[in-house]
Amino acid sequence: MRPRLRSLLPAVAACLLVPLAAACSSSGASFTPTPAATDTPTAVPPTLTPTPAPTPTPPLGVGTAIVVGGDLRVRKTPSTSGPVVKTLKDQTRVTIDRAVEGEDVLVGKQTWVASPPPWTRTWYQLSDGTYVYAAFVFILQPGEESPLADPQGMEKWLDVNVTAQTASAMVGARAVYTAPVSTGSTQFPSPLGSHRVEKDGRLSVERMTASQAGYNPSQATYDVENVLFTQYYDRNGDALHLNYWRPASVFGHTATSHGCVGMQLHDAQYFWLFGAPNMRVEIHT
Repeated sequence: MRPRLRSLLPAVAACLLVPLAAACSSSGASFTPTPAATDTPTAVPPTLTPTPAPTPTPPLGVGTAIVVGGDLRVRKTPSTSGPVVKTLKDQTRVTIDRAVEGEDVLVGKQTWVASPPPWTRTWYQLSDGTYVYAAFVFILQPGEESPLADPQGMEKWLDVNVTAQTASAMVGARAVYTAPVSTGSTQFPSPLGSHRVEKDGRLSVERMTASQAGYNPSQATYDVENVLFTQYYDRNGDALHLNYWRPASVFGHTATSHGCVGMQLHDAQYFWLFGAPNMRVEIHT
């Protein structure tokens, strides 16, 4: 979570001393001057301008649909060629009427993707008859805890088990969500140990290439567009992210990546909403 910034604007209060006049005389009479009484200054406490407490993000209820990954364009048709009607802010709650088939935005012209999952063509028709691409809408499922829930002062972190091929969203010592994943293959193992989500490492839409990860052509060649919900946890190109080019059968069973932690759509969305810069990532056997 982002640290909550608190700003107090001190107001300066002045304290005034009011002296009393004390010397008197009368005809032929001599008086011994009485020392002037001095008021004891009264301390006036400074007036603080209160800073409104940040409004916590309300937890999601089961079936609640929200925009995930950034501001989302709403279109007149289920296609990127459709006119833009409006833009929804990140984490805006939306009301879905139905799912429809439309343009496959993620795969696009990438002919190397052998069998993309059917959801890559799914759009949601909203209650006003407009459309949004389904990959950018998260819907909390029955039995799931909200990824936006307040951790009540406990640490939120990520646990990746390369033996079990699972990733867990942790609050303290408790796993609030566990997903099947596909980690680094034997040739390109995921780096074990303690890591942190890079400060600038959260990219909702990313293009991943072998050269970007530091591989030369003799080691690996790949160029993948539209990798969603990427959270880099080291400077070697290793990250948690959506993997839409592997069949569902590998997740939770087979390590297939070049070191990354690949996830299916709903899981990648959940970890994106749960995650944050500098979040601890523990990778172990």
